Amino acid sequence: MYHHIKQLMYTVEIGTPDPKFGNMLLEQFGGANGELAAAMQYSIQGLNCDDPERKDMLMDIGTEELSHLEVVGSLARMHLKPMKNNRSAAEIDPLIAIAGGGGVSLQNSMGDAWTADYLKITGELDVDLRSNIAAEARAKIVYERLINFTDDSGTIAALQFLMTREITHMKVFTAALESMGKNPFSIGSIPPTPGLVRQYFDDSTGTGDRGEPNARGPWNEGKDWELVQAPAFKELASTEKGTRKGNGTVSVSQAKH
Repeated sequence: MYHHIKQLMYTVEIGTPDPKFGNMLLEQFGGANGELAAAMQYSIQGLNCDDPERKDMLMDIGTEELSHLEVVGSLARMHLKPMKNNRSAAEIDPLIAIAGGGGVSLQNSMGDAWTADYLKITGELDVDLRSNIAAEARAKIVYERLINFTDDSGTIAALQFLMTREITHMKVFTAALESMGKNPFSIGSIPPTPGLVRQYFDDSTGTGDRGEPNARGPWNEGKDWELVQAPAFKELASTEKGTRKGNGTVSVSQAKH
């Protein structure tokens, strides 16, 4: 059950409207990393969740994201308002000015319509929580970039609030995931193939002036890691082995092919 309270979660105030920036704000209204996508993703995950405690958490955050959508929409609407009557402002984005009357709609900053394809929902709670952590991280970066593209103090304050809540949600999802007590690499019910799961394929190699040295680190050495020569490179070496003589002429076996 939803109930709309007219007061915003965060009161938005701006100085001089900036229609170009208002267009940028639409990325967090109807974009892939925006508030509507987050609200729908977490709410539907919650509806599908059989764990009552984590379901409550998902529905709490999904509902908060709807409140964030209202804040972003109000902020964008204030910046886009000159498009309603000002020809110069309307020319910035005719789609918003003519088709939308200078208001917000469910589209991103490029005018692409919002789509449910943005949502990441698998029905596996631990997998979905990892998707949510990544979603909040992406949204945080978008807000950070928006802050860097405006000088309006009221706008910055609102975006700072929203950006901070993304970090809060990351902490909540991380705590919920850790509280499940699952091995972080135990995904689903079918175990991975022993041996193969610890092999690191060295698939990016290069030599010469533009070649870069192969990097080693905790992602491919130490513990139980096994560094394996690139399978494609091994296949190439096997195919060409013995096909050329020392003077560069093609062997009989290769000429037949």
